[in-house]
Parts: sequence; C-alpha cells; structure tokens
Amino acid sequence: MKEIKFSVGIWAFTSCADRFVTEGYRKSLSLTEQIKLASQIEGLDGLILQFPAVVNRENAEEAKRLLQEGKLKVSAVDAYLFGSQFSMGAFTSGNERTRRKAIEIAIGAVDMAEQLDCSYAGLWLGQDGFDYPFQANYSDLWDREIEAIREVAAHNPEVKICIEYKLKEPRMHLTIGSVGKALLICEKIAKDNVGVTLDFGHAMLGKENPAESATLLAKYNRLFSIHFNDCYRETDDDLIAGSVHSWELLELLLVLQQVEYKGWYGLDIFPYREDIVKACEYSIQNIKSLLKGLEKIDIPSLVEAQKTMNYIRIHRIMREVFYPLAD
Repeated sequence: MKEIKFSVGIWAFTSCADRFVTEGYRKSLSLTEQIKLASQIEGLDGLILQFPAVVNRENAEEAKRLLQEGKLKVSAVDAYLFGSQFSMGAFTSGNERTRRKAIEIAIGAVDMAEQLDCSYAGLWLGQDGFDYPFQANYSDLWDREIEAIREVAAHNPEVKICIEYKLKEPRMHLTIGSVGKALLICEKIAKDNVGVTLDFGHAMLGKENPAESATLLAKYNRLFSIHFNDCYRETDDDLIAGSVHSWELLELLLVLQQVEYKGWYGLDIFPYREDIVKACEYSIQNIKSLLKGLEKIDIPSLVEAQKTMNYIRIHRIMREVFYPLAD
C-alpha cells in the first residue's frame, strides 16, 4: 500500500453544536487543546485549519510551534466565509463592502497557508446562493462568484485554491452546488492553481457517484483535495468514513489509485456523540482496510468486465475478496 497522508478538519474538535443542542455536545477546547488532542490520533499526519476563526495573524506562529510539537502538518487553510456576517452572501454579496471583506479573508487564507508551509487554501462558500424562487439574479451571483475566485487565485499562483461544492445548507441552493458547476468555474477561470475539493458526503448528498465525480475532475487536472466522511444522502451528516456507504467509498479509493491522486486524504467529520480520537482513528482504519482489500482484487479482470458493463461478473470479482460465499 502506498503511503497516504491523512488529515482532519479542526472543526471535529469543537463542541459539535447542532440546532437542537446549540451549546454543543461537549465542552469547547482551546486551539492548544485541539492540536494536542489531534496529535493523539494514530495515523494522523495533519490538520485542516480555518482563517481567521481558528488561526490568524496573532496566533499563527504559536499554532505552528504547537503543530511541530505534535508532529502534525497543515494540509489546508480554509477561508471562514460562512459566518453570520455573510448571511446574505460572501463572494456573491450585493453589498460591495461585505464582498470585499470576504475576498480579503480568502486572500488572508492564502497568505496563512504559505506562512504555515501549506500549498492549499480551501473555499467552501456555504452562504453564496439563494433560498426562494425570484430571490436572486442568478447571472449576477455567478459572475460575482467567478470574479472573486479569480482574484483570490491570482494573489499567489503557488497556492492551490480548492473549491468545495455542496448542494445545499446553509442556503437552500448553493451557487456552487455540484461537481459540474465547480468544474465549469475552474475551466472558466483557466488557472492551474484553481481546482476542487471533492467531499464524499457532499457528492452523495447531490446524488452523485463520488468515483465518477473524482474521475471527471482528474480528467481535467482539477482534483486537488478529498474530504472523507459519510451520510444518508439527505443531509450533510459528516459521519465516520465508511460507516454507511462503504461500497461507494471502495470505488472512490480505486479511482483515486487509477488517476494517481497524490493529495491529502482529509477527514471532514462531526463526531457529535462519539469520542473524537476514536472516530478519527476508525475513519482512517476503515479507509486503510478497504485499500488492503483493493490489493487483492483482480484489477485487469475488473477493467475487462467494465468494457461490457457485465455487472454480475464485476460483482463476483469484488465479492470473492470482500465477502466470499461459504463452502
């Protein structure tokens, strides 16, 4: 098995609030406590941080020191653009002051990534979109979104901008709601440092097949980052990776090998009721277990069977490895 770098979003170590338990299911931790807890996770190599909510110009060097002590790297710095100040949009806001503030934060995330020796800055634009029919001028939203991302990408071509798409939430319809829209934006901007974060749960929520989405992005050299989790395809549940849709996860892992993906394997989970360390470790173990299974699959026979889409033959090849019939 080739060496894989695993990271986890720092939000996994928050109080994990929801709309019913707004104070969260556990006590809040300081950044120092969060990093120390992350360093206890077996198999973890890095953290996804957020600017400026988690790491900022005041605490960046201290965070860097704590990460070094915990033997952790920064896999990405995400721009925190979904708080209440952007309730009517960040990059798509019709208020130019609000929009400029959002762009400045995103550029700050790019600078912070460079400061923390990281090559990736994430953009999840959860407040960019609309809720009702007739609420928005869709052309304006689209143009503002693209122009803002183009400006952020131009700031430092050495830092890769990772656009993370999602169908809905917190807006009912997000402007960048599908793999197709995310890829179209990348192709429209046409910069080598603009690509996509494929979030497993977001793809499933959008009724996509994650393996197909990954293939499409890789075909255009836009597959920059992966977030692993799971969901029931109705909401963004952020469950333990491999807990619900292990079959689809297995196919995604196979495709990542086929397209020679070399980026981080990030965990984007919210362990509301589970032990944080154990939930992260189990996600990593699930992924590694499936990867070990892939080593036993007769890949040439699988590829040959795919040419005729002979599903019974395909499934038999997989079944013989993962749950063979008893004698």
